[in-house]
Amino acid sequence: MLDATNVFTLLQSSTRFLESQKLQDAKIEAEFLLSAALNVKRSKLAIIRGYKPTENETNLFTQYVKRRSEREPAAYITGSCGFMGLEFSVDKNVLIPRPETELLVEKVLERTGEISRKAKILDLCTGSGCIAVSLSKLGSFYVTASDISRKALDIAKKNAVANNALNIEFIRSDIFEALGDRQFDIIVSNPPYVSNDEYADLEPELMYEPKIALATEENGLFFYKKIALEAKKYLNDSGILFLELNANKSVEIKQIFQDNDFKNIDIFNDYSNLPRVLKADIKGS
Repeated sequence: MLDATNVFTLLQSSTRFLESQKLQDAKIEAEFLLSAALNVKRSKLAIIRGYKPTENETNLFTQYVKRRSEREPAAYITGSCGFMGLEFSVDKNVLIPRPETELLVEKVLERTGEISRKAKILDLCTGSGCIAVSLSKLGSFYVTASDISRKALDIAKKNAVANNALNIEFIRSDIFEALGDRQFDIIVSNPPYVSNDEYADLEPELMYEPKIALATEENGLFFYKKIALEAKKYLNDSGILFLELNANKSVEIKQIFQDNDFKNIDIFNDYSNLPRVLKADIKGS
């Protein structure tokens, strides 16, 4: 039972409960959920520590804590997630944006800054639209965002409008299938890359996320092989490819693109020093 005397006691009791359920960072989780239930910034909780929540606020927070104790991700519970300083709506039809994927966006922004603010970008497997919206909003680029899931595209469109990123075209497509003769300066993607064996060992929170956006065939390499084989048809002569990597298979993935004659292949490590982003050019320097 949570102690609802005030914000301070609610946080104490909910933290103890989440710790008893073996959740890491229980205090941070409790603060995140309580700030959502109260509709205040997390940083404000310390200032209002003596505030007594209403019955509705307490009931909502209690529901949040129960759902989190069952290992449902906090972003699905609150319906939102931060990414690149922007806010994105999420539900169980899309992956929750990860901090690691911010590196992918950062590397694209670095390279497009060198090329042109008129660069045309394709975001394959857009999901929530976090990559496409961030590139459109932060870089002012024209982005084509594609996904096979209609429900994912609906969420991505909602996020584009909410973030006032209006120069995005959304297309329902199975990888390149519906793109016609479009040409791009850059193709970027965070494709499904978990193998079926890896999927069986994932933490419980990931079981709430759409399997179609996580796991794939050919030992997790299907999308990398497909992109390596077909991307050149959709890239301009000086086109560049940026992909998020399965860190456990970075060597294999690099070899796939070498075998398909991509040039200047670089791999960038994420903030945990894991190989996370691959960059490859059509032409050599």
